[in-house]
Formats: sequence, C-alpha cells, structure tokens
Amino acid sequence: MYLSLGIRFKANVEALNMSETVGNVSRHRRVPIITEEDNEYRLIYVPAISGESIAHAIQWNLVRVAKQLYGENAPIDPWSERGEFIKFGDSKHLTKKLKDIIGQKIEVEKKQHMFEVTAIRESIVADVGGFLYAENPPVRRTSPLYVSYAIPVEDAIEVTAIEAQVHARQVPVGITKEEERQAQMLYYVEIASAIYGVTISLDVDSIGKTSMVKVEPAVSEEERRIRLKATLGALALTMGQKLFGAKRSRFTPILEVTNAIATISDPLPFNVSPPQKRNYIEDTIERASKFKEMTEKLGVKTDISMATYKYPAFEGDKKSLEELFLWIASKLGV
Repeated sequence: MYLSLGIRFKANVEALNMSETVGNVSRHRRVPIITEEDNEYRLIYVPAISGESIAHAIQWNLVRVAKQLYGENAPIDPWSERGEFIKFGDSKHLTKKLKDIIGQKIEVEKKQHMFEVTAIRESIVADVGGFLYAENPPVRRTSPLYVSYAIPVEDAIEVTAIEAQVHARQVPVGITKEEERQAQMLYYVEIASAIYGVTISLDVDSIGKTSMVKVEPAVSEEERRIRLKATLGALALTMGQKLFGAKRSRFTPILEVTNAIATISDPLPFNVSPPQKRNYIEDTIERASKFKEMTEKLGVKTDISMATYKYPAFEGDKKSLEELFLWIASKLGV
C-alpha cells in the first residue's frame, strides 16, 4: 500500500527555514522556480521550506509518538531520542549490537543485511527515515518516507513576500562604555508570508522490511502495525498541529491548512498532483481514474481510495485535517 498527501497551507510571518547568516542578517531559504505567464517561462526566486526540514520534524514527532505507544521499550536509538538524527552514520554512532556485527568476519553481503535488520529493530527512526552507514562496509536504507520542498503555489506567487525585520540586543547591566555599542547592535531576521504546497508520500509496505541486500520482514506483522500507527501519528502531529520548522520560540508563524487531498493505492503507487497547481485536487481525482484504467489494461488491478479536506465538491470531503488522518488510519487498518 502507498499513501500520498498533497497539502496547501497559508503561512504568515514565518521564519521556518533559514539558510545562512550574512553579517547581521539571518536569511530565509530561497529557491529558484520556473513559472509560465502569457505562454512564456520566467525564472523567479521564492521563499521555501526544505523537505529536509519537514522530514526532520516528522522524525522528531515520530519519537514523541513512539514513546507514548511503546513506553520505556520504545525502539529509539539514543541519538534520535534527543533529536540528533545521525541514524548510525558512522562507527561513533552505533549501538553495541551494530558494532558487534561490523566486527564479525563474515561475507560482506551477509554483514550488510544483518546490519540493516538490526538497525530497523533498534530504531523506528532509522526504519521510517532511512539511514546511511558510510564506513566499511557501507549500508544504505532508502527511506519509505518522501517529502517535497514546501514552495509557494502558482496562483499565489504574486502575494508572496520576504521582508527583513529589525531587532536589537538588550544592553546588559554593568557593561562598560566601550561595550555599549556592540551590545546594542541591530540584527535582522528575514520573514516570509506565502501560501505553500507540500507533497508527502509513504511507502507503507516498506516499513519494517529490509531493502538493500534482499527484501524480507525485519519485525513481526504486529510490530509493523504499531510502527505504521506511530508514523501516521507523527504525520498528523507535523501537519495537523503544524509542528515543524525552525525559530519557533520567537517567530511562531500563523499557519492554516487551506485544503488537502490524500490517496491510498494498492498494489501500485499513485502520487497526488503537486499542490502548487491551481486545480490539484480535481487533477488528482481525474488522474486516479485514468491510472486505474491504465493499470487494468496492463493486467494489474489497482485500487485507489481518496479523501479531501475543504473540498466540498468531493463526496469524501472531511471537516478537519484530524478527520482526514482518521480516515487514513482506518483505510490502512491501524
């Protein structure tokens, strides 16, 4: 089974993804995009939130949910537990069991497979978020979770803005005259306001299964079901409660999900249309019908279920994003 989510959200006064500091200015991440106007293409730069930033938040929320579901026996490695998603990247960040596997004198493929199996069992974050052990022998696990950049939607490009806001450091008590000027230095933080679109997909069948040397279950079917439940909980926290992005302690943005669509396909994957398109929900519904027709023509019967949020024209429209995630959980059997 394969889950695909397309979400639009309005973000006012956000500093969710900063890319660099130039002098005393903290700059918002920008990306180049190509737009079409009067049958001509043009390149513009717009504010963006990286997929890495959103995926980081999903993994952190996965830790939160897993702790509640598992209690003290949660399969969380010690680095992920404190929000450091190194995920067994080198020999300094391996659990004892993984170090023992690396030290064994066995054939490389067997060692790589044993490493992946153990890493999946020991860390739900490494399972869902993927990992790369970059030493000898290298072990790679592709993440079953796919996250796009959040970039402005095409029909709201003109109302997208980036603005630098001035702030001043407070002068501490007891400093000398010579220190006053530096203490009162101005600094600027770029904030953006935009209507963003983001696509998130989850290869449900890959959770709890190895992928590098051979594909086989690394955990029991019941454990897979719990891990899927934790992953859906993480997605619901991240997008439903808007728990993602940086600089939230003093720049918590005004966020509102404007609409969304979710599809669940089986056995072949189907992705929703990019929410940057003006009519992405209608386009997804139409494409789903044609995709089913095409795959049946090829001899593969693909089932696609879908639900929407804030799109009353669709019979399966939900009244809240939480209701949409309840529908997803029900369809996935968790």
